[in-house]
Amino acid sequence: MGSRSGDRSSPQKIFIGGLHKDTTNTEFNSHFGKYGEITDSVIMRDRNTGLPRGFGFITFADPSVVDKVIEDTHIFNGKQVEIKRTIPKGAGGNQSKDFKTKKIFVGGIPSSVTEDELKEFFAKYGTIVEHQIIRDHQTNRSRGFGFVIFDSEEVVDELLSKGNMIDMADTKRLLYL
Repeated sequence: MGSRSGDRSSPQKIFIGGLHKDTTNTEFNSHFGKYGEITDSVIMRDRNTGLPRGFGFITFADPSVVDKVIEDTHIFNGKQVEIKRTIPKGAGGNQSKDFKTKKIFVGGIPSSVTEDELKEFFAKYGTIVEHQIIRDHQTNRSRGFGFVIFDSEEVVDELLSKGNMIDMADTKRLLYL
């Protein structure tokens, strides 16, 4: 009815980052299914290798469930994951103001991009306090996503007012709070 297929965000949708590579769809759905009815779920995989990229999305039937999920600590295979609300594309204006954060998630980072390059790219938007590309613990390879923390919430508001895709190294990036 009101939802469009393929939309990456809605009030009942969450981003889960830092998933252990061995997390199965069954474990994923079973864990989050305890909170309420799931209408959609996905663990993102590399298009070329089919290997998990370390993050995914869950959409609940009831948006009020999201608050409870975000309050709790979630551990998969001994590893704590990070839960964030998704932000609608082009959610500038009043909508993004509801999320007050200095931290963004950056997905789809090419393995060739270094942490210094990540910082340099986002420094043009504002002062960066912390930045990190998440790496595989055993191989130290980039897992294709990371986080940037700015010194002010206004920087994030301004960045998201332009939409949640930015071009970096000829590839589109998704930004989530």
